[in-house]
Amino acid sequence: MAPDRLVRNPAPVFPGISDSVRVSSGDLLFVSGAVGYEDDGSAPADFERAVQLTYAQLRRALEAGGASFADLVRVNVYIVGLDERRLAVWRSARDRIVGTHELPASTLIGVQSLVGGAQIEVDAIAAV
Repeated sequence: MAPDRLVRNPAPVFPGISDSVRVSSGDLLFVSGAVGYEDDGSAPADFERAVQLTYAQLRRALEAGGASFADLVRVNVYIVGLDERRLAVWRSARDRIVGTHELPASTLIGVQSLVGGAQIEVDAIAAV
């Protein structure tokens, strides 16, 4: 989608997120919860590895629908045992993988558990 069709409004209080994103036209791609599992189907014990695998899965789903991280307009992130350490690990990995220039409107939620022992899950909406 052309960048001028997406208007992102950075959050004034919390750096690294957008409060809102306006889409002026185009189709929307809805990506259900992406979780990062190893090739054998197991959930990695290392949280940073789990984040990397989750964003690799999200990238795959976006590309299959004709989109990329630059097209994201809405993201929900669910992290098991969310604390300051996990927040820092997630934010650092997300910034390296997704970038920090055109962030989608997003919500970060700490949860008790996720399916299959996953430590992180991400669902998203992209404008394509």
